[in-house]
Amino acid sequence: MKRKRKSAACDTQIQVGNMDDQIQEKGPFITDLPKPVFGNVLLKLPTRSILICKCVCKTWRARISDPEFAKLHFAQAEPCPLLSLLGPTPTRVPRTLYMVEPEDRSGFDLKDCACAATGNACDQSHVHMKLTKFKIPLRNAEEVINNNSDNGNVMPNGNRGTKRKTCIRIPPHHHKYNVVNSCNGLLCLSEPVHNDPAVVCNPVTGEFINLPKSSRPHQNIRIPVECGLGFSSETNEYKVIRIFEAEAGYCFKFAEIHTLGTGSWKSIGEVSETAGNLVSPTYAKGVLYWYESYGYRIRSFDLNTEKFKSVPSPPFPIKQFMYVGMGVLEGCLCLCDSYGDLITVWTLTNSGGKYRWTKVIAIDKGDCGRWPYGVYTAMKYYKNYGLLLFHSQTNSFFYYHPEKPSSYVYLKLCGFKANFQAISHVPSFILLEDNLAGKDVEVLNINTRCAGLKLQGETKAPSLKEEIAEFESDPFSSDNYCFSDE
Repeated sequence: MKRKRKSAACDTQIQVGNMDDQIQEKGPFITDLPKPVFGNVLLKLPTRSILICKCVCKTWRARISDPEFAKLHFAQAEPCPLLSLLGPTPTRVPRTLYMVEPEDRSGFDLKDCACAATGNACDQSHVHMKLTKFKIPLRNAEEVINNNSDNGNVMPNGNRGTKRKTCIRIPPHHHKYNVVNSCNGLLCLSEPVHNDPAVVCNPVTGEFINLPKSSRPHQNIRIPVECGLGFSSETNEYKVIRIFEAEAGYCFKFAEIHTLGTGSWKSIGEVSETAGNLVSPTYAKGVLYWYESYGYRIRSFDLNTEKFKSVPSPPFPIKQFMYVGMGVLEGCLCLCDSYGDLITVWTLTNSGGKYRWTKVIAIDKGDCGRWPYGVYTAMKYYKNYGLLLFHSQTNSFFYYHPEKPSSYVYLKLCGFKANFQAISHVPSFILLEDNLAGKDVEVLNINTRCAGLKLQGETKAPSLKEEIAEFESDPFSSDNYCFSDE
């Protein structure tokens, strides 16, 4: 297994390891607890807190880096919304992701709040959510480094005479990746022109691999490649699939599959059943799903059998797909239909090869004032039967509880004018090399010298503004928007 040198972030963690001696001098410490007990304490922390703990000392870093801890953490980790910019702005390269997770174990809980039931105003914050920032690789990173290493992109700091880096302007379309989908803590990234899969990364561990080039490149520049990342439980392998037109104007498509850790793509033949564009790739329980925009149906690909399968249509017409959000809920494929007066959430279960659609919840848009039109994506279904939704048109999260239909919590994403997408992502501390079938693959580190460069447009970060909306209020009036110019 080839690996790059340790990143600057790792060097910092090693430097703070000198705190071990200082801690021991002060007497008994939390790390004196038995290893299983200390591990259980760490497992109860949010991802953001675990990453901070990893920088405390060598002992904590070793515990958190233990493969056994990573497996235990992933086994009980809960999915979180992962935000990424939709397309580059004229000045911003979207290489930063934001994971939304509870600051503590409380999450959302309106059931015990008297003001939520009565509709009275309350200064108490009921939502304790934080944005944890992660980076994905920068496309054509070596080119950025070479072009800026000798250009003197530093300027003196007026206070102490030290030097700091200036913001670097780079062409957004030339250096960005698209986020395709999430699978067991890994992300599939594609190049933006043809949507060809190019990278698989783990944003939590800061690792990524480049996918090999296909022997059959994409030919039709008008029709993008359809792709996705999934996991086969039978072979314990991660696989990336790409579906493409071999020739411009050809009525059929072909598919290739790549197993992570190998150096090539394998053809799986012609995909004659799929004529339309496949969008919204979503992985759930060994199956990749897409929505076929021309045929108004859902297509699936079984990672175990490497076969395309038919999926029964949901119990509502999906021709109005502009009002249907596709995601994962409770480990199952989920559709959120917001057309009409209701927001209805459905999940698809597969028992013994038999698919079944189940209605999870139906929200009357009239219960909480005016719900905005557009696409809602279900992010999380809580144990207290509350539901977290993301509304892409307003970059807002909604938390709705059926026992409190007269109010809901919404989180507005503030900071700059941009469009975001949100996908459900399970954070994982499992090293990327432990997920590869082969060993002749170079595992790269996202936190290289390029990560230290400050790109133009990265001086600001979004934030979440927490509010409770009552029946009479309209949270989407122009007075309530809090986007600011870059």
